[in-house]
Amino acid sequence: NGEEKGKLIHLKNEYSSSGAYDQEYRVGNDLFVSIDTKTEENSELTGTIKDVKRDKFVLIVAWVFIFTLLIVGKKQGLFSIISLAVNAILLSYALDFYLNSSDIGLVLVCSISIILFTVFSLLLVNGFNEKTYAAIIATLLGTFLSLFITYLVMWVTSENGLRYEEMQFITRPYKMVFMAGLFIGSLGAVMDIAITMSSSIFGLYEKNNHISVKALKTSGLEIGKDIMGTMTNILFFAYISGSIPMIILYLKNASALGFTLSMNLTLELARALAGGIGIVLTIPIGLYVSIFFIKRKRERQ
Repeated sequence: NGEEKGKLIHLKNEYSSSGAYDQEYRVGNDLFVSIDTKTEENSELTGTIKDVKRDKFVLIVAWVFIFTLLIVGKKQGLFSIISLAVNAILLSYALDFYLNSSDIGLVLVCSISIILFTVFSLLLVNGFNEKTYAAIIATLLGTFLSLFITYLVMWVTSENGLRYEEMQFITRPYKMVFMAGLFIGSLGAVMDIAITMSSSIFGLYEKNNHISVKALKTSGLEIGKDIMGTMTNILFFAYISGSIPMIILYLKNASALGFTLSMNLTLELARALAGGIGIVLTIPIGLYVSIFFIKRKRERQ
């Protein structure tokens, strides 16, 4: 497309066997190119390949995701899409603000962003009610406690075993960037646990207004045990899956297995463990915060 649509262009495709920074293009690929020179005699152009045009596949998957949310979730699905879009914009502005400000740390920026993400997402999707308030409190407490424990462990162990080499291209302090990513990464799983615990406890109370606090605690702990293992596994697989391409690249270039795993998995495992701590902590926090709101509700009645 563009002004040169339909004209022939000569391109040179240079690529390495590893494919780390380049790749072999094939017939049928849509490419982004930059035009270098133009020959008017035969309308042929020369240029350089910039990248493969991948946005159409992303758009197809995005539309499938949107329609699935709307069909299954209906009104709440729409609110979820709005929440996701607003959170993406907030995160973009937060990172842009950090990059243009030399006086504010990334962890502080992410902390403020997490509060905004949590409050906006849960209020938009679940409305203004005690169940949502309990989930917000549990999410924030679980997330900040997991970050504090992780920071404490890193301080006690002097960060031995963590390999920051995969961050070698950034010009910011590695530890601060790692902690900020760990902070944001833990939020999703912790928020899921918090709203699950809150919804379950309030659901039990709404079905039986005379249910005892002891029964609520017992049922809540059983629910927490059931979802704890699956959510921890989800975090583990989500983080580890992102390292598979780099692991394959290292192994393809004859790196030792131990060296490959230590270079690519230490940070991912640390993120998964920190998120797992947040999940485990959020179960009792979400349970007791929900029971606190239920007790207040009973007193008003």
